[in-house]
Amino acid sequence: MMAAFVFVQMAVSGGWDGMVALHRALHAVSGVKTVHFVAGPTDIIVFAEGADQAALADTLGKIRGVKGVASTDTRIVWPV
Repeated sequence: MMAAFVFVQMAVSGGWDGMVALHRALHAVSGVKTVHFVAGPTDIIVFAEGADQAALADTLGKIRGVKGVASTDTRIVWPV
C-alpha cells in the first residue's frame, strides 16, 4: 500500500457552495480517503492511498483533473 498527502490549490473561490462541490468531487475519486479544507497557503489537504505506485499515480492524476483544482503539491508517505 502506498499513500500520499496532496496539497491542493483551488482554481477560484466559489464560496461555501463551491467548497462543498469540490469536497464532494474530491471524495468521489477512488483512493481518496480524507479531504480537509485548511487556512493558509494551501487550500485543501487530501490523503490518498493506492495498492501500489501505479494505483496511487492514477489517483493523483484524477485529483488533478477535478474541476476546481488549480494545482497540486504531493508528498509521498514512506512506510516505516
